[in-house]
Amino acid sequence: MNARLFAIFFTLTPTLVFSQTKQGTNRNDSTYILMFNVSSVFYTPKDLNINKFMNKYGYQQPLEIPVGLRFELAGMPAGGKMIYSLQAGTIISQQAITTADISLGVYRRIFQTNKFWLVTGLSVGEHFDRILLNGRMPPTLDSLSEKYNTTLSLHRTGLIIEPAVKFFWYPLKEKKFQLGLFAGVYYDFDFNSHWRVGYYPNNVNSFKNLRKPSSVSTVQEFGWVFSSGISVCF
Repeated sequence: MNARLFAIFFTLTPTLVFSQTKQGTNRNDSTYILMFNVSSVFYTPKDLNINKFMNKYGYQQPLEIPVGLRFELAGMPAGGKMIYSLQAGTIISQQAITTADISLGVYRRIFQTNKFWLVTGLSVGEHFDRILLNGRMPPTLDSLSEKYNTTLSLHRTGLIIEPAVKFFWYPLKEKKFQLGLFAGVYYDFDFNSHWRVGYYPNNVNSFKNLRKPSSVSTVQEFGWVFSSGISVCF
């Protein structure tokens, strides 16, 4: 998903939310409900090829189950069942790969009581992985580093598709907000692009692709993801 297309989806999301408002049936006469969720995330998908590369050249591999942090901002038309969200996350456990993702989600409440919600849906987005090659490297990459007199990086992006089921429990309910806990079970489909070798000129965020073989083959990553965290609902 390119940046322009993602920006269009992000711009249209509020329109989708507010266009489904049901007047006169909502809580506190509000037109929508706003949610903020923060959670710890535990990943099971693996890329064995890049793990072998890091082990061979002395870079720190991911944990058996890497731990991440995810933030979610969501809106729901009051009195409705649909939830639209923007999510961003990164892995925080120590490893040589810097990884992050951002996605848009659409979910539906399929069960609700006064304090408990059951939600199911799907999110689609893009993820980013980077390895700073500041240690040992294959001879081909080592010669490139000398040629350009810079520290090289391996870089890839990819499409994420993530079906999910989420459980929300709100034991604390006030007039203006609810505070609770939630847990999620997801299945990640990570469709990775090829690892590209390049560098970041002048320490800026723009990656310069050298269009040379990276010595690491592409692997698609599929697997279960679990999360638990805190939810605030206004």
